[in-house]
Amino acid sequence: MENIKQETVLKVEDLRISFRAYGGLVKAVRGVSFDVKRGETVAIVGESGSGKSVSIKAIMGILAGNAIIEDGRIEYDGMDLTKVTEEDFHHIRGNRIGLIFQDPLSALNPIMKIGKQITEVLLINDKKMTKEAAKEKALDLMRAVGIPQPELRFDQYPFQFSGGMRQRIVIAIALAGDPEILICDEPTTALDVTVQAKILELINKIKRERNLSVIFITHDLGVVANMADRVNVMYAGKIVETGTSEEIFFKPAHPYTWALLSSMPDLQTNERLLAIPGTPPNMIHPPKGDAFAARNRYALKIDYEQEPPYFKLSDTHYAATWLLHPKAPKVELPAVLQARIDRMRKSGEIDG
Repeated sequence: MENIKQETVLKVEDLRISFRAYGGLVKAVRGVSFDVKRGETVAIVGESGSGKSVSIKAIMGILAGNAIIEDGRIEYDGMDLTKVTEEDFHHIRGNRIGLIFQDPLSALNPIMKIGKQITEVLLINDKKMTKEAAKEKALDLMRAVGIPQPELRFDQYPFQFSGGMRQRIVIAIALAGDPEILICDEPTTALDVTVQAKILELINKIKRERNLSVIFITHDLGVVANMADRVNVMYAGKIVETGTSEEIFFKPAHPYTWALLSSMPDLQTNERLLAIPGTPPNMIHPPKGDAFAARNRYALKIDYEQEPPYFKLSDTHYAATWLLHPKAPKVELPAVLQARIDRMRKSGEIDG
């Protein structure tokens, strides 16, 4: 992907979020920092529970009532979104920053016609818009996201739509406020592979046409292979590696990134998929040192004692692993992963 050098539209700095729970405070996000530039796609990738969706909910101002933002800033249009009121968020959420939810069936009202669900958003965002104008714009949005026969579909209910078509409606609703940032929270998880590809293609098309900035949340690196300009890999509430799409896929530096890439389906071979051993840590009591150490076959003694800093590999590529320390033993990429990278590069399955 082309590295787009434009102004920053959103900047997250040292964000720390915990949740009150019966057993204590769950440290869900532990010092996350990233930015989003105009017209680019930034992916945040990691297993369930890594803190991806929590970070996004903080941006949207929809954290659960037991959440505590302990530190950090979310800078957007001269504001710190960690400090704005709910009333201010009404002018930001939907209008300025749109969100595509993971499960379209849950996101849509099952007893409300599709057309009314879209026009309702339009009328709330623009108090001067007439119902007739809202209907016309809703039909235009339905056409833009590829809904066939929108005039007929306008008066149908969500159960009359397929999973892929419901997700297209959710995208239309997210676009209704004409946002400049579109957040996609695992929007293809519930869809089959064929429909998934079409939805990703649609999001890319809309991004180009509207010059949108996109934040794409997923647990699957393969989903963002040819979509993201930059990738942030999250584990246990932290970004452990960040870089351009090419750097993450072809020059991965963190063992967790290696594990994620090794678990991707490979169209060029019948090899058994590699699983990441163990389970993510208990975030009520985050482990000392590197949180991934207990699952990392390359872990060093220091990984259990001291948290690694970020090591710079290029101006755009950083990874938090002691393996990059000058005194660390040299570790080559796992042979299986290196073979896969070579195949992907040769076949063009992933650009780079």
